[in-house]
Amino acid sequence: MTLLRDNLADLTSYSLLAVGLLILGFVGLELVTPGNLRTKIWNEGNRSAVILAVAQSLGLIFALASAITADVGLELWRGIVNTAVYGVVTIALMMFSFVLIDLLTPGRLGAVLLGHEDDAAAPKDAPGRHHPAVWLNAVIFVAIGLFVSAALSL
Repeated sequence: MTLLRDNLADLTSYSLLAVGLLILGFVGLELVTPGNLRTKIWNEGNRSAVILAVAQSLGLIFALASAITADVGLELWRGIVNTAVYGVVTIALMMFSFVLIDLLTPGRLGAVLLGHEDDAAAPKDAPGRHHPAVWLNAVIFVAIGLFVSAALSL
């Protein structure tokens, strides 16, 4: 019965942490992109916004799963702290990559990808279309998650 109780405590704690970090990641992504990301996804059906958010979530999930695995054998509170730190670092790396790509590419990256109406040079992204450059950021978000995952597996 003790094993079941401990496993339920681990499951609940890590799940709540993961949900919190996924929300934090979404908030971070919203900070580096123009406009309201939730509106772009749920109201406007902007595919570029969906691709960015899904790729970021997927990369973060890879990193968190590896962080949890790396914490096996630690006291629960230590594992939670370690996983939280790894999650926040992963989110920061993803946001840094987005800002860096923005600096290295023409125009405002977020406006180009999401078709923000305030940028006259940005293509207007109809709900059925997306800017092809979104795939670059999507792959980078997933790659960062995989790189963090690999680093935790060493």
